Amino acid sequence: MLSHPPRHAPLRRHGFLALRALMLAGMSVLGGCQQSPARQDTYLTPISTCAYMMPTVSGTRTYTRGRSGPSGATTNQPNPVDSAVAYSNPQTPAFCDRPLSDTLRNSIELADYTHLLDSTGLFATLQQAGPFTVFALPNAALETYNAQNKDRLLNPANTSAVRTMLGYTIVTGKWPHKALRAAVDAAPGHSLSLPTLSGRNLSVWLDPQTDQIMVGTPHGPSSQLWVMGIPQSNGVLYFTRSLVLPPTEQTAPLSSTP
Repeated sequence: MLSHPPRHAPLRRHGFLALRALMLAGMSVLGGCQQSPARQDTYLTPISTCAYMMPTVSGTRTYTRGRSGPSGATTNQPNPVDSAVAYSNPQTPAFCDRPLSDTLRNSIELADYTHLLDSTGLFATLQQAGPFTVFALPNAALETYNAQNKDRLLNPANTSAVRTMLGYTIVTGKWPHKALRAAVDAAPGHSLSLPTLSGRNLSVWLDPQTDQIMVGTPHGPSSQLWVMGIPQSNGVLYFTRSLVLPPTEQTAPLSSTP
């Protein structure tokens, strides 16, 4: 346990000089730390009051059975709690003046997606100015896929393939929902191909039966959109309802080597 001098004791001159030198050194170090010009500078982003609430449906819900006595009769509580949705997970806010990287960190529903972005190095890309349009994969879709494929998403041997998979969900350019819908309506066959970070084009088309926008590959895994384009300072954020895989993933399975 460190001992301290009495509060009224004067500072020694050499101690004061050492402290001053340390402060100056720290200031010079901080002065030399500059963000990469490629990184989005949120300080220059105009502040707004625009915000959306992101849904949370895949998290663990608190389930409390109604209390009962020794004979099975309920206690004297007038309304014992007995509901699987009594304490559901809260929605999380998304602020329009923040970058995609901030919003992804705040979303409970995109926790798995964000973890994989981190592990593959793509998260740093979404800190840049962009713009990017992200079709993020929800927890349930990724966890189901991972369970069916023996934890392949978490296998370090598959980092490159997982990066390609996630890169397919990130489109270069800014596509708000209104603009995306208008472009799909005007396109021949109501179908678009948008460039992605994976190098493969993401297909976006209109489902004639539901009149809903679909993303993915027409003859492979595809999904309706869930959250319809949250504006971000460096792009737009969508949630998909199910898994979206690039064409290469459909023909080249991930490694299952431990």
